[in-house]
Amino acid sequence: MALPQRHRYRLLLLTAIALAVTLVLPDWRFVSRAMTYPEQPIMAVDWYQPQAAVPGGDDEPLPVAAQPPPPEFAAALQSVADYAAERNSTGLLVMHQGEIVLEQYWQGYDQSSKFNAMSMTKSIVGLLIGQAIAEGAIASVEEPVANYLPEWQRGDRAQITLQDLLYMQSGLRNERSTTSPTSDLVHLYIGSDVEQTALSIPRVRPPGEVFDYNNVNSQILAIVLERATGIAYPEYLATRLWQAIGANPASVWLDRPDGSAKTFCCLFATLRDWARIGQLFLNQGQWKRQTVISPDWLAAMLTPSPIESTFGKHIWVQARTPDHPNVETTATVPYLDPRGFHLDGRGIQRVFVLPTYELVIVRMGEQPDNWDDAVIPNTLIRALSRRTEQP
Repeated sequence: MALPQRHRYRLLLLTAIALAVTLVLPDWRFVSRAMTYPEQPIMAVDWYQPQAAVPGGDDEPLPVAAQPPPPEFAAALQSVADYAAERNSTGLLVMHQGEIVLEQYWQGYDQSSKFNAMSMTKSIVGLLIGQAIAEGAIASVEEPVANYLPEWQRGDRAQITLQDLLYMQSGLRNERSTTSPTSDLVHLYIGSDVEQTALSIPRVRPPGEVFDYNNVNSQILAIVLERATGIAYPEYLATRLWQAIGANPASVWLDRPDGSAKTFCCLFATLRDWARIGQLFLNQGQWKRQTVISPDWLAAMLTPSPIESTFGKHIWVQARTPDHPNVETTATVPYLDPRGFHLDGRGIQRVFVLPTYELVIVRMGEQPDNWDDAVIPNTLIRALSRRTEQP
């Protein structure tokens, strides 16, 4: 029996769609993730499946200030809390001199909630590269990446060094489209073979010429880390960093069950544990008088790139103000602490570290309508400065 014409057209259309999916998108997880992508994508932690556990340490909770802050500082803390609350935040935490002086949550989140750090995870990769160097698994950031990747030993990618990856100057192709099903960015993000995708991305310009913030650089660094150490990324993160600072159990997003961690994004942890990372930087790599990260490596991470002064080795080393045309502007004015720096994730995930004033600030949430990176740090700095200036 012949199908009615409208049914034949529908069948032909469905067949064409199925063929296109088979030829262009053979990865069913890719299709499923694209079709179920959440409306509020950053904090929808349960959507990011599967996940690998990052076991935590056995440490005391972070200390909370026993005394209320002086009135002027208390007013500044309330001001920054209001600023965050009005801008789609889910959590804000401030530590001063090693103690929590503000901790607030919104939209149903609390102290036990896990937050998606997005690209703040890149700075964790930077810390772990330093650990691998300290252990001798990696010789130097000056090494060619091809020393660890046989796939790159022939061709123009053989010239790329670990430092090029850390400074985001590798020259690797950077397809930024979030809507094209063939985009490198889309495949890194929702595909189920992140290693194959990362290793296949070609070089399009000589390394060391142009700063180009690119997710693939961070993913390649993690591949190097695993091959150099022989340890899977979640285990290396747990045993070399997470447990050493007494952090709570966390998790990372995998491309597929028993697959590879997506290390350019998506470490899920509590607000307090991101404050531990900030405090580790503030303490120059020490936790409870034990060296966790070499202070020399932290100094190297915070050394600005020769071609982009706002960026160090996988960390932002100053506010991105309009006078820096090669990066996205996120602040109207510089931090009042000239030594200030921050970890940065999509949607304004932030850990601000202000060494001069012994401040660590963590903000998590979805993308706000308007945000100025200078407001919270500088509001608190002004209050502390006025307090110290008083007779």
